[in-house]
Order: sequence, then structure tokens, then C-alpha cells
Amino acid sequence: MFRDLRARVSGTRRTMAWVLLFLLVAVGVFLLLRVSATAHPAWLKGARALLWVGAAIILVRLLTFLLIDPLLRERKTATPGFARDLLVVVLYGIVLAGVLKQVAGVSLSQLLGTGAIAAAIVGLSLQETLGNLFAGISMHLDPAFQEGEWIEITGNLRGGPGRETLIGRVDAMTWRTVQLRNDYGDTDIIPNRLIAQAVVTNLYAPTGLHKRVFKLVVEPNPNLHVALDKLTVALAGIPHLPHQPPEVVVCGSELGGALLECRYWTLGWRDSRQSLYLATRLANSVLPREGFSLLGPMGPTTVHAHVSHPSEAHMRDLLAMLQLPAHWAEDLRGAVLMRNLGPGEGVIREGDPGHSIFAVVSGTLMVVKVAERDEPYTGLFWDTIATLGPGAWFGEASLLTGAPRNATVVTQTACEILEVPKAAFEASLKREPELVHRLVDLMESRARESDESHTPARKSLLREVWLKQIKTWFSLD
Repeated sequence: MFRDLRARVSGTRRTMAWVLLFLLVAVGVFLLLRVSATAHPAWLKGARALLWVGAAIILVRLLTFLLIDPLLRERKTATPGFARDLLVVVLYGIVLAGVLKQVAGVSLSQLLGTGAIAAAIVGLSLQETLGNLFAGISMHLDPAFQEGEWIEITGNLRGGPGRETLIGRVDAMTWRTVQLRNDYGDTDIIPNRLIAQAVVTNLYAPTGLHKRVFKLVVEPNPNLHVALDKLTVALAGIPHLPHQPPEVVVCGSELGGALLECRYWTLGWRDSRQSLYLATRLANSVLPREGFSLLGPMGPTTVHAHVSHPSEAHMRDLLAMLQLPAHWAEDLRGAVLMRNLGPGEGVIREGDPGHSIFAVVSGTLMVVKVAERDEPYTGLFWDTIATLGPGAWFGEASLLTGAPRNATVVTQTACEILEVPKAAFEASLKREPELVHRLVDLMESRARESDESHTPARKSLLREVWLKQIKTWFSLD
């Protein structure tokens, strides 16, 4: 309440209050000196006591304003706060002892001696409260976490025989307890002494990327490297920085199979939780879809592998979209794959080598770039650069020139896409090399869509560069 009032009172009014207080003290000193010769001893003793108390209050306030508050601001501690209140109480205790010595002639040693037994009794009866108090003092003077941060506490928190772990956001830190808002929206109130005896992990400090790992077991398979490649690309749907993409490695054996470790990097606890949900779903859908069984205590999971090829209608649409002759359908049909993808799945990843071009049959995909945000929580999020719907195609630059992928594409909804690998083009292009100019037209039309500012000379130069790259990539020279 007093802090709120202090915040609402203007600086001018506070200055006037201080001036008025000094004037009252000065008037008190003047009156005391005038009447000291004729006043009653009891009245004189009381006036002297009031004078000492006023001087003590002024002294404490000056020390607080000139010394304590600046020092605490240097430590980035909230003022007025826990540490400030504690120091002010200590100062008032010291000046009270000085007032008693000057007015009543009672020394601090006498007070401590006569109150030692009473202090021992009070200490034993308030053992729990004092434990929480001093634990709170240590936590506030050397804070390992602050309000608003997510922490993990592991220890004997409920007095039982075992240890448990609580994860939550710090809502409040008082003299006696720490209040955590857990993942379910409930508030856990934990005594400070239990936190002082537990292992506390600050999930938001130090700031920056946090490595997260989850593991799964895959049945032995001679094409295990394919499983790693498929899952690595799918996990590109997790928002990530270009220099820290998700990765999948074989880290051991378990349950008679290969133990895969999926690694990704996040910002903060809530970001890692959301990423874990997506990564777990992708791993348990992509691997069975691609023909790899997961192993568990009850044995291998069911495989749902299904390789499908496009219909004649899809092939006609694909060739028309790529401006290729209709008779290429027979050469491409056996190589072109129809892929069914789930939402949030990575299709291509920026910086990876590319050997396929993709056409969207149904669903929506996003061309994305990563961004750091604080809302709705601290984490990495996708910013959508472009949206791809039915009839759109992507990945042509890497397929035709061998250049690395220049963007990341992630599914927004469940999608059906056609994948045309490089090998499907190679035989037909070597038989009809003159059609390479149609592929250059394809790249030129895409460049025209993305940038209208190219001059005719610039366009001509790009065309020559693309023509040379395509011929080199497909060994047409």
C-alpha cells in the first residue's frame, strides 16, 4: 500500500514534505532549548526522546536515499523490495538501540543479555518460519531467478520419502514462499526453505538457445540412413535458426534396435514444449509412413508404407505446368512420386542440396523465415514469406542448377504433392537437349514473378548463366 502511495505522490509534494519535516524538527529543537531551564524533568525527558526519535528517522531515510537505493539499483534489484526492506529494518534496529542508550541509559548488551532466553524460546517455536525467512533473504540477496521466469525444482518438496519435480512460472516471491504457476494454470506455493534445499534449474537463464533431445528406437533396417534423412527433413518444420537446424543421429542400441536421438534448439521452456509436441508427432508419423517400424516394450509398430504414383491427369497437369512435351509422361511416370504430408512437416530446408522439384496437388504450404518473438511466449516462430496452394511448384532452382535450397518450405495443412527427382529429367534431357531452353524459360518466369526490376541486359545475363548451369548439372555438354 505504502509503495503504491509513494508512486502516486509527485516529486514536488515529497520535497515539500521533507522540508516541512526538517522545519518541525528545527522548531522542536528551538523550543526544547528555550524551556529546558524551567520545564518539568519528565516533560523534558519526553521531549528529548521525541527529538532523538525524529533525528533517527531522518538519519535512516537519508542513508536509504543516498546509499542503499543507489547500491541496489547497481545490482538491478527492485527498489523498494525485499533486500531494501531488510536493510531498512536493520538500520531502524541500530538507531533504536542508540535512542534507548541516550534517553533511557539502556545499552544494547543489556537488552541482548536479558532477552537471550526469550530469544531462544521464540527461535525454537518459530523454527519453520525463521527457516523460510532466512532462505528468502538469501534468495533475494543473490537471486537465481526472477518473477516471470520458468524454473524447474527437484527435491523433497512434500515431505514424502522420494523426490519430485515441479515446473512453473514464478508469479511471486515473498518473505516466506515462492508462488509457481504450473503448466495447468494451478498455483503451487512452496516454502523458501524447501527451495533452498532443492535443485533449481532456471529454464530461461542464461538467455539464448537451449538444446533439447528426445529419443526413439527404430527396428533394424538396411536403409536406416534413409530414415535419418527423411526424419531430418521433416523436423525442419520446427522453427529453427539457419545455423542450428534440427538433426537426427544414431546414438546407440536399445530393445534390439537402433536408438535415434533427435536434437533441436529452442528459446525458453514453452518454446521447447511446443517443439517437443511437434517433433514427437512428426517422428511417429513420418517413420511408419516411410516404411520404418518403431520399437517399444510391446514390440514393433505397424508400418503404413505406401508408395503411389500420379494419375494420367496429374501427369498432364505437371507437364503443362513445367512447359514440357506430353510424350515425356511415359519417361517420368515411374519416377514421379505422389507424397502425402501432415501439417507442420518440413519439405525442403534452406541450405540443403536439392535434387527434386515439387508440385502442389492439394493443401497449403508456406515458404518461411524464422523470427524471435516474445508473444504469446518467448520462442522461435515462422514468418510466412509466401503461401503455396494447388497448382504451385517450388524447388526448381536447386533441381535445375544444383544450387542449395534458398528457402525452407513447411506444410500448413495436410498436403498432397508430386515430387520429380533429377534422375527423372536426366534421361529425357539427354535424348532431347534442345528442351533445356524450356527449363530456362521456367526459371525466367519464376524470377519475373519475384522481381520485376531486372533490366533487359540483366535478364539476358541471367538466362546465359542458367543455361550454362543446367547444361553442367545434367552433363549435357
